[in-house]
Amino acid sequence: MAKMGEKVGDLDFHLRSLGPNARVSSSASDPASDPHILQSVRKIYELCKEEGSEDLVARAYPQIKKLFHRSVLALPNSQTSNGLLLLTILQFFLDFGEVVLHDADPSLRTFFQFEDLVVAEATLDFINQNKKKFLTSFPTLLPQFFPLLLKLIAWNDTK
Repeated sequence: MAKMGEKVGDLDFHLRSLGPNARVSSSASDPASDPHILQSVRKIYELCKEEGSEDLVARAYPQIKKLFHRSVLALPNSQTSNGLLLLTILQFFLDFGEVVLHDADPSLRTFFQFEDLVVAEATLDFINQNKKKFLTSFPTLLPQFFPLLLKLIAWNDTK
């Protein structure tokens, strides 16, 4: 089992890898074009979850938030699917939003306006995994996107 100092070092490494200056220009403008970014976000999430440390979450949040905004800006020009990256970031926002006072509602609304066949199954899994949070914290969100959810279910059923 890694010591706290090692985990903080891992967190710092992965946070540095998320910055736009750490990547080639194409991945700075389209974060999903670099698969290492998704791996780093997943690792940051896991470290924050394992440690349960508000300090780690507070250190990670600004980079995660910037990455979310860069990913959303890249959607119209993206050559790759940002869906899985956005879902991973949304899970971070849902699980740690109270720690950093992040209102996940606007981020969720942004994501549910994004349609992508590749992420349909992952989106359904995400909704199922977080349905309690949605129903208690965002009760009006899912009904607004009911037509999209039906599409996701249909896409998923055709696989």
